[in-house]
Amino acid sequence: MSSLKKNQEQELIDKIKDWTGSTKIGDDCAVLPGGSLASVDTLVDGVHFRTGSISFRDLGWKAVAVNLSDIAAMAGRPRHILVSISAPASLAERALAELYRGISECARSYRVEVAGGDLTGGPVLSISITALGEVHEQGVLLRSGARPGDLLVCTGDFGASAAGLHLLEQGESGGRHTYVIERHCRPVPRLCEAWALLRACGGRGALMDASDGLADAVIQLAMASGVSIELEAEKVPVHQECIEIAGLAGFDPLDWALYGGEDYELVGCIDRNSFAVLESYGKLNPFHVLGFVNSITKETELNLSNSAAQIRLDDNRLVELDGQKSFQHFENKPN
Repeated sequence: MSSLKKNQEQELIDKIKDWTGSTKIGDDCAVLPGGSLASVDTLVDGVHFRTGSISFRDLGWKAVAVNLSDIAAMAGRPRHILVSISAPASLAERALAELYRGISECARSYRVEVAGGDLTGGPVLSISITALGEVHEQGVLLRSGARPGDLLVCTGDFGASAAGLHLLEQGESGGRHTYVIERHCRPVPRLCEAWALLRACGGRGALMDASDGLADAVIQLAMASGVSIELEAEKVPVHQECIEIAGLAGFDPLDWALYGGEDYELVGCIDRNSFAVLESYGKLNPFHVLGFVNSITKETELNLSNSAAQIRLDDNRLVELDGQKSFQHFENKPN
């Protein structure tokens, strides 16, 4: 599969696999013996958030929600979290209390128990949460389960978090744009939606969350499954508030939807029969179709230099999704 070119973050993850010899790295969670799931995410001030742009209570909620989203990405059931916080001495106790209130609020909302953690000093506020869960009784969905002929499906809409971040960075509290602010500050882990998908497909499919953007999720699914995926631009759901804000800011809303990140929606691949089961739910079906999955052919390899993930634009042009435009933690990292 010479057409699959990895970005620097993915290349570093591959090196970590070699350095550690681990066979459990690669999905949103590690699947441990006995059917346990484990995942950890870290939010750092100045990288993932700015303390002047988000309340400490919302920050606590978000720190938990993004970890529960990793459990949802495997269609698992979250049970416990461990909370580790590194905080500067200047952080007031009332701010720390608000942070833990947000953490507890999100945990209780999804019947998850805070089971411990660590508290230490540091130069900037850093929140690291380990989510522990269980594989669903009907199985687990990995990134590697996509097959040619599958449909590409997703929950929700994309680009709203990027629009919310743009408003916050402009010093706006939202006003009439409450939807995008809420999507950025209080993301919703799609746990029930993941369980619905798992029941519909009987465990035969692929799934992940779009934490680093829709384009990144499609690329990751294609790479893990060894397939080519075609996304249709006209089917990418974008909220009207996102379209409006992007227009005022001079941005392309589709660009925010593809590469903005932090929407935490689910993106998956399932066969047509499984999607028909979801359609039978009527208005209760949380998923809609974005595109479809193909085999990687010689023609695909010749036409695609960077990835086997493409988007068909409204003018019918077929272009590659650019993985380098998604959020990169280690861009231009030296050897």
